[in-house]
Amino acid sequence: MPTSVAAVVLALVLGVTGCSGGDDDEPDGDGKGDGSSTSTGIPSRVEVGEVAGKLGRKPARGVARDVAAVVDRWIDAAYVGGDYPRSDFSGAFSGFTGDAARLATRQAGLMSNKAVGGKVDGVTATRRVVSVDVLAPQGRPAGATAHVNLVMEITGDVERTEQVQGRLMLVRAKKGWRIFGFDIARGEVRK
Repeated sequence: MPTSVAAVVLALVLGVTGCSGGDDDEPDGDGKGDGSSTSTGIPSRVEVGEVAGKLGRKPARGVARDVAAVVDRWIDAAYVGGDYPRSDFSGAFSGFTGDAARLATRQAGLMSNKAVGGKVDGVTATRRVVSVDVLAPQGRPAGATAHVNLVMEITGDVERTEQVQGRLMLVRAKKGWRIFGFDIARGEVRK
C-alpha cells in the first residue's frame, strides 16, 4: 500500500475510533439560516482524492458527491449563503454530529462568518474545491475526509478576500454522511 494511502487510512481509522459521543443522526440546529437557497458565487468543484479499500471509480465519485453535498451545506450556511448583514448562523452546523457542532459553535469566528456577519453586505465565493478521500473497507464506504479550499470576497464595512481551508472528517451514519471532526484554518488573502 502506498505511503499516502496508508496515511489516509490511518487518519480516518483514528478519527473514527477516536470519536466520542455525538453519533446521533438528527441534525443539530433548526435548519434556519442554512443559506442554501441564496448561495452566491460559484459551485464547488468536487474531486475524488485517495481511495483506501476496494471501491470502483463510479461508486467513489458517488461518495464524493454525497460528502460534498454535506460540505457545501456548511459552506453555504456558514459563509457564502444567506442575506447579509446577519448574525444568525444557527443552521451552519446541521451536518455535524452533536459534539462536532458544539465545538464548531465555540469556534464560530473560524467556522462561520459570525464574527463579521453584522458588518458584511455580501460574500461571493471565487474558489470552492472539495476533494474527498474515501475509506471503503471491504468495498463499503465507511469514512471520508473532505479537503476544503474556499476563497471568498467579503464586502461592506469589512472589505477583504479570505480563504478557508483544511479538512473535515466524516462518517457514514444511518441518514447519510455526518461531520465528526475538523481541522480548518482561515485567513486573509493578500493581493
